Amino acid sequence: MNKNGKGGKFMAGYFSYEGRLNRWPYFLRYIGCIVANFVLVIILGIIAAIMSLFDTVIGYLIVLLISLVALVIGLAIIVFMLMQSIQRLHDLDKSGWYLLIRLANFIPLIGWIIVLAFDLYLFLAEGTAGPNRFGPDPLGREAGRNYNAASLNSEVVDADYENVDENEKQ
Repeated sequence: MNKNGKGGKFMAGYFSYEGRLNRWPYFLRYIGCIVANFVLVIILGIIAAIMSLFDTVIGYLIVLLISLVALVIGLAIIVFMLMQSIQRLHDLDKSGWYLLIRLANFIPLIGWIIVLAFDLYLFLAEGTAGPNRFGPDPLGREAGRNYNAASLNSEVVDADYENVDENEKQ
């Protein structure tokens, strides 16, 4: 905590469902969680394998302790990703309850297709331009303005044409 009684800026929005999160930070945090989880499993697995070679009570207690640490860190990663996904849905002007779509994974044969389509939507869909009911636009865009590449290019060309002297236009 800092002197204002609020959490540090580094962890400000990571474990909160409030606010909005655009595509790129969501993608980076998602990949970061996958890498962190992979590294955690490998390190703790190696330590547990080494400790299980010692056929003593202390060796088994250390393996149990490592398993508990892995469980706590794994739950923290799950909560972190849930909060990030809710913020991403907020950027799309959707409620966090849409995450229940991921429960479709329990539907045999087609559940994974539904979840994959939902995850691709979270990764690829452009967020709402301008403020919405969940907060201001994380990219600082104005509402009602078209931000696709063609419109931005035409605005630049129009601006350049307006700056040309009348003699050059003829």
